Amino acid sequence: MSLATTQRILLVEDEPSLREVLTLALEGAGFKCEAVSGIEEGQRALAETTFDGVLSDLKLKDGSGIELLTWMKEQGLETPVVIMTAYATTETTVQALNQGAVDFITKPFKHEDLIATLKGLLAAEAPEGAPPQDLGELVGVGPTMRKINALIGKVSRADTTVLLTGESGTGKEVVARLIHRYSDRAKGPFVAVNCGALPEALLESELFGFEKGAFTGASAMKRGLFEEAGGGILFLDEIGEMPLALQVKLLRVLQERRVRRLGATEERPVDVRVIAATNRDLRARAESGAFRDDLFYRLNILQIELPPLRERPEDLPVLAEHFIRRFCQKLAKPPMQLHPEAMDLLLGYRFPGNVRELENLMERCVALNPGGPITRELFPENLASGGPGTAPDRPVPLAIPPDGFDLEAWLTALKGHFLRRALDEVGGVKTKAGKRLGMSFRAYRYWLAELGGVEALPTAFPWPEDYPAPSVDEGGTEGPKDA
Repeated sequence: MSLATTQRILLVEDEPSLREVLTLALEGAGFKCEAVSGIEEGQRALAETTFDGVLSDLKLKDGSGIELLTWMKEQGLETPVVIMTAYATTETTVQALNQGAVDFITKPFKHEDLIATLKGLLAAEAPEGAPPQDLGELVGVGPTMRKINALIGKVSRADTTVLLTGESGTGKEVVARLIHRYSDRAKGPFVAVNCGALPEALLESELFGFEKGAFTGASAMKRGLFEEAGGGILFLDEIGEMPLALQVKLLRVLQERRVRRLGATEERPVDVRVIAATNRDLRARAESGAFRDDLFYRLNILQIELPPLRERPEDLPVLAEHFIRRFCQKLAKPPMQLHPEAMDLLLGYRFPGNVRELENLMERCVALNPGGPITRELFPENLASGGPGTAPDRPVPLAIPPDGFDLEAWLTALKGHFLRRALDEVGGVKTKAGKRLGMSFRAYRYWLAELGGVEALPTAFPWPEDYPAPSVDEGGTEGPKDA
């Protein structure tokens, strides 16, 4: 039995002939389809029946598909919605995505493309525990990753700028390559550059190219990466590290779709889609002047935020199994699996390096394992012994040390420790660190400055015994007594 035979679709289309044709196409593909002509009928159907997916036109006689999305959001309905339209714009696309749509298909379209979209979407929305989709290293069974998988399908076909955010190691380049794979530019090149790894002068010549004699050592003309990526995708990793002077030139290229090589007098047209990625809070950097706000808004048309591994623990066993299987094949090792005790230890680890750290850990374990289950003895010492990244092996003491301690100094250090810990856990994004500690970005920034900046904050937990009580006179701090 095919997947579609168990899926019920609500079709919202006000054009009778198209409604009839789409109903026949959906039912012919094995879906169970209920067709209605507008928002009011759609709301009634959603209130009375459970659907696996909704296919709605954007422009309806009694409103718009976005109004239906808004109503569904207010009702707490998480049914995936695909919007059809002949009037797709960036504005309507972003608006629909913000209201919860997971895909956007432009008329005219082929019925087989629509069917493939729905089948892929509903496969991504399969119940927890179902095998993950084969999306390279972007593996997951939880609701967060299922939504991201569906969003990748939508973003792939939008052919506009994408901003990928998330901590280091969460898979931003993996997502960028998936967008390329499923986009209309799949036959074109995928060109990646790390904006934080090159000095400003070299990064400029790499991006825009140069003419012969443009500078000392330019003995021949060189095309830049914008030209090399023509017809494909240019992936700008660590975009938050790009110098301000280059940000101005990048903004102009994004606006004009033309580049000028260093030393050239004419601009050249380029046909390239840009995907940028960062582990920094670009909005906060724009507010502080470290990043151009006009470039931020130009990049932030479609955004995908990748969650850290610690926020999706349901995916960790699946990912670990995926990596173990892959490295067993790569290293010609017999099949193996994690010992339950080792898995429990991994589930208690915070993985500051995210999926990349888990991947490297599983490669190490497979390489060192002579056979049988993978036990905790194969883990690095800091992980096997419950070191950094795991819960402390002793509880925070509630008793005052026998010799007393400096409460004021300890409280200051404790505050600084959690300011730094929150910042580390969210990849250096101060807005998220503040939110994690229940404070605003402004309050977090104030406390950070008050304590001397990130470098001055303690990394290790400040135990009270590490802050001995200062020596005081018998009179304490009460001052001289009256005679």
